[in-house]
Amino acid sequence: MLRTVESIDSTNAELARQWAAGEAADGDALRALHQSSGRGRLGRSFIETPGEALLVSILRILPDSETLRSHVGWLTLGTGLAMVAAVQPVAGGRVNLKWPNDIMLDGKKLGGVLGELLDPADGVLPVVLGCGINAMGAPVPGSISLTDAGLPSDADTVAEILDRFRVEVDARVDAVIDNRIDELHAELAEHCTTPGREVRVTTAGGSTIEGIARQIDIDGALIVDTGTDRVRVSGADADLI
Repeated sequence: MLRTVESIDSTNAELARQWAAGEAADGDALRALHQSSGRGRLGRSFIETPGEALLVSILRILPDSETLRSHVGWLTLGTGLAMVAAVQPVAGGRVNLKWPNDIMLDGKKLGGVLGELLDPADGVLPVVLGCGINAMGAPVPGSISLTDAGLPSDADTVAEILDRFRVEVDARVDAVIDNRIDELHAELAEHCTTPGREVRVTTAGGSTIEGIARQIDIDGALIVDTGTDRVRVSGADADLI
């Protein structure tokens, strides 16, 4: 079920509250026209212009297992790939992914992804997969919107992107459940532009690593060549430098 609200603090947070209260089910989606406290990775804020962005979160209830827990990083990566696929009919090859969670258009940030695990219960692993893209406004320097790029951004186009996104998310979540990680890895290699670029990686602990991004391994971690060592990083953010 898809529900749309005018304003909310965070679509991810609201779906988490609904799940905790027993008021949400697998596949439920929440769209907001504005988030007053939108969140990004590593505690950052997600900033958008009210009414000018596509903001949506989807709740998925997954069968809990050690194998699935070892692949949870692919849920966020897969959500990013899902939005790339959803926007491609509008933008073609101009849209891609920057590891681990930025949706890029013409080399600028169109949007981002935030995946959050909720408390496991009764053999299931609940996860909220949120994504936001700029449709008509780009509120942050260095970002871009569909309008800025000369692409359609009317209400019908945004609704079609949302419909495709929900289908594409389900396909990639199913791939994680079925342990078809090799398929996601191949898709990421095709659509992620980070390998080969010079990056500054910020870890969850606040430390930084600079070097050349060499590849993304089968676990979704970024391999960075610092010049003296090859460092494997996950649960981090990467800026191109």
